[in-house]
Order: sequence, then C-alpha cells, then structure tokens
Amino acid sequence: MGQKIEAARTKWKQLKKTSSFHDAVLFLIFVAISALFWFILALNDSAQDNFNVKIQITNVPDTVTFISDIPEKVHVSVRDKGTNLWRSGILRHPSVDIDFKEYSSNGVMRFTHSDLMSALKGTFGSTAQITSSSIDSLRLVYTTNKGKRVPVTVVGAIYPASGSILEGDIRTEPSSVYVYGDKSVVDTIHKVVTDHIEMKDVSETTSVEVELRKIKGARIMPSMVKVTVPIEPLVRKEAMITITAVNVPNGESLLLFPSKVPVDYYVAMSRLSDNDDDDIELQVDYNDIARSSSSRLHVETVRFPDRLRNVNLKSDSVEYTIVKN
Repeated sequence: MGQKIEAARTKWKQLKKTSSFHDAVLFLIFVAISALFWFILALNDSAQDNFNVKIQITNVPDTVTFISDIPEKVHVSVRDKGTNLWRSGILRHPSVDIDFKEYSSNGVMRFTHSDLMSALKGTFGSTAQITSSSIDSLRLVYTTNKGKRVPVTVVGAIYPASGSILEGDIRTEPSSVYVYGDKSVVDTIHKVVTDHIEMKDVSETTSVEVELRKIKGARIMPSMVKVTVPIEPLVRKEAMITITAVNVPNGESLLLFPSKVPVDYYVAMSRLSDNDDDDIELQVDYNDIARSSSSRLHVETVRFPDRLRNVNLKSDSVEYTIVKN
C-alpha cells in the first residue's frame, strides 16, 4: 500500500513539471477571471427580484391594543441594478419601520400607498423601482380601553375510545381571556368560544392547542388556548340496590323477595371507591299485578347518573306478597 502511494506522488510531481499541466492551470485561471468579470457585469444590469419585507411598528404605547391584524410581512417585486438587489437580499434583511405616533389618530393608524412606497424606497434605495406590492396600504384599528375578562367555552365533539369515558369537565388554559375593543362592542360579549374541535377514539387524557373564534370589531388575547380532555378507563363495579314499590294503595304494602338485587355497571377508574347506591333507583309498580298473571313483578331501573355506563340488573323480576295493613 505504501509503495502505491509513493508511486502516485512521484507521478504527480512529474506531471506538475510538464508544459501541458501549466497550460491547463493557466486556462482555468483565465476561465475563472472571465466568469468573475461576467458576474460583475451581469450584476450591473437591470434586474428584478422578489422580497419579503418585514413590517415593524415602533413607538407603540403600552396602553394601545390593535384590533386589526398586523401583517408580519409585505411581499414586493423590486427592479434595480443586480448589485443593489444582491446587497438587499443577501447582506441584510429588508424591513419597514412605521412610527405609530406619526400615523395614528382617533383609534386608527393609517399608512397610505404613498407612505408605503416611500418607506420601501428608503429600504431598497432611491434607484429601486417597486413594481408590485402585496399590500397597497395599511389601516389598523386600535383601542386604548382596558380589556374585559370573559370565560372560554369549548365547542366540539369528543368521542372516547371503547372502554374509556370522558370524566369531568373539559378544561381550558387559561380558563378566561381578555377582549379589547370599543365599549359598545365589548359590552355585548360575555364569553368567547373555540374553533370546532373533533376528537375520536380518545383513550387517554389529551391536550391540544386551539384557536379562539374571532369576533368582529374586537381583539381576543390570548388568541389561542390549551384544551384538556380528561379521559379515564372504565372499570366494572357491582352494588346491591334496594327496590322501591310505587302506586301501592293505602292500607296495603308489598313484600318483595328479594328486596335488593345486584346491579353491575362501569365507572371511571377514579370513581371506583365512590358509593353509588343512593344514585341508582330501582322500582316495581303495584299496578303491574293487575296487568299480568305472573307471580313476579318486573324490576325497572328508573334513575342512575350519567357517570355510570352499561347499567345491568342481574335479576329483572322479583316475587311479591301483598300485605293488608
């Protein structure tokens, strides 16, 4: 391996001493110089390029809140010498500074077309021609009124996965936001709502960032909230529930055998230790005796809270005896 490297070095030294090698090097140098001169001449020709110019509003008082959306950038097409365009695009980031105090009055900041063109000229130089602009002018509404704090309401549809349940309230962070605007507008706003969200087959507690729905003539701050959907797994539970007899005539009573029946159902894991007995109501109807020839009465589940799922009676009928009082 060492001999091959040494042989290659020897051949390279011999090649550098040949007139052909020197001619090739001189040719490449002249090509590079010609390309450089061509590039310089080309840059001096008139050219056109597109730029994203950043918009910055300066000297804004702390008491001012903009109701209108402020565009971050303006897309412009500029014609000028190639060297100037190259300097504008490569050597610096084009931007336009707008002095709030100079262009604002009575709740509106106006930056006319001529103002914008003048500012762009100042950014790209007096020789530049602005051939097109994505923004013709700016009219930004603002307010100095204090914000009104209002609650956030989540709008959407949540579908827990099989074997899971939405346990508790859907939360937002923050739970309330500030609304800014003219008093006549803000006084009519008592809540803000999120954009519609839809979540399917959710098997665990999930948080998502959601935009708040805009309100015409008002500014919401912050404009986005974190929505947390509390999801828990379902667990099976069983309880012995007392049966209540209804429509029993005065002077009589019903003895039920058994007087309690087992009920199984599913609850969120965090509620496994809760006492649900008082929240489940089972009934038999005395009037069913006259409507049926059976010696048993049908047991009906008439009430249970929404937090329980798949409530199931282990026995849907019981024996009875009428007792005269």
